[in-house]
Amino acid sequence: MRTHTSMRTNGTRSPAREGFALPLAIVVLTLLTMGIVAGFASTSSEISTTMSQRAQARAYSYAQMGLEAFLVRRKENTGSQFCPHCWAVNATPASGSISSNLDGLPTVRETVYVAFASGYAIVRATPVWLDIPNGKGTYFITSTGYDQQAFVGGGSGRTAQATRTVGVFATWNKTTMNVLSAWTSLTGIIKNGTGTISGTDECGGGSNVAGLSVPQYNGHADMVVNGNNWAPTGSPPYDTTKTFAQESSAVKIDWASMKSGTAVQADIIIGGGTFPNTAAFAADTNYWPVIHVTNGAGSAYTLPNAGRGMLIIDGDLNINGSNQWSGVILVGGTLTSNGNNVSAGATLSGLNALTGSRPVASSADDATANGQKSYQYDSCSVAKATSAMARYTMLANTWMDDVAGY
Repeated sequence: MRTHTSMRTNGTRSPAREGFALPLAIVVLTLLTMGIVAGFASTSSEISTTMSQRAQARAYSYAQMGLEAFLVRRKENTGSQFCPHCWAVNATPASGSISSNLDGLPTVRETVYVAFASGYAIVRATPVWLDIPNGKGTYFITSTGYDQQAFVGGGSGRTAQATRTVGVFATWNKTTMNVLSAWTSLTGIIKNGTGTISGTDECGGGSNVAGLSVPQYNGHADMVVNGNNWAPTGSPPYDTTKTFAQESSAVKIDWASMKSGTAVQADIIIGGGTFPNTAAFAADTNYWPVIHVTNGAGSAYTLPNAGRGMLIIDGDLNINGSNQWSGVILVGGTLTSNGNNVSAGATLSGLNALTGSRPVASSADDATANGQKSYQYDSCSVAKATSAMARYTMLANTWMDDVAGY
């Protein structure tokens, strides 16, 4: 009986097993290739997802920055207009004025394009409710951010620009400033001579305020009066009941933003512009400019002539002779008033103390009123001078960070 074997007599393998290794190698290589392809596909998908998320985040950032820029820079018209469409549809000249502004109630939708380094935002302010006779309104402001740095994936292999829309409800705020007195000095005052400082409203339409308001230190008013022929009038004639901290809080002025120009956009910046002469004010009785003098601390600027509007003085201010001013005077340092000056509106001095500290009274930084002068509170002049402060104000708890776009 013979025994069967799978080997030939010459030692070679059986014909039935020849070529087995090659198909196996092909199968293994195929599986490895499929794994590598799947890995690349997964990595590519993750990269695409991450890029899309980053693009969406940038679009969201552009939307937020665009909305904030619109709220702060809407009225900007120095050299170029931030919002040309706003000026085209809502610029309103004051009665009898030759100059237009954006201080009036917006009545139609405004749109502005805000460019960034790798994207842009389109902001729209749409009226929702208007009370035109009373100058009131509610608006829905949306800002759509667009990212141009990368694209997000879409269906069927399509790509699209990343966008995100935010929104907020806002009202038109005509609130001017919180006037404590005809002359408020956070760093005290020295009064020499005679004259009038009155908080009785010369306009007659508002409430009377104190004639003079200064803080107290260690229970004593930071005020020196030389002579017996002067006394302020108002309700009360003078207010020395507040501490420096209380007086600073009651003023309600963001002085740092005022000095930086972000709180109120100046029409004229002294340091780069020219102070308007008397002829400019005479030519337009409704000309109430915002004039910002960017002199440093310890540097005194002298008022060159009479005028009206809002004066923002970073450092010290001197008013000499018979120069008169109607409106608001905001002085960071000391105000020295010499001669027969007349001011109708509201005056505040020593405002640099709001951004620093003044723990004790010092006569070195006191305002000084010499000679016969008149500082008269006038609510109408204050309203006209602070009209540039009218703006959109966001309503609390109305912010939406993912507004649907159509």
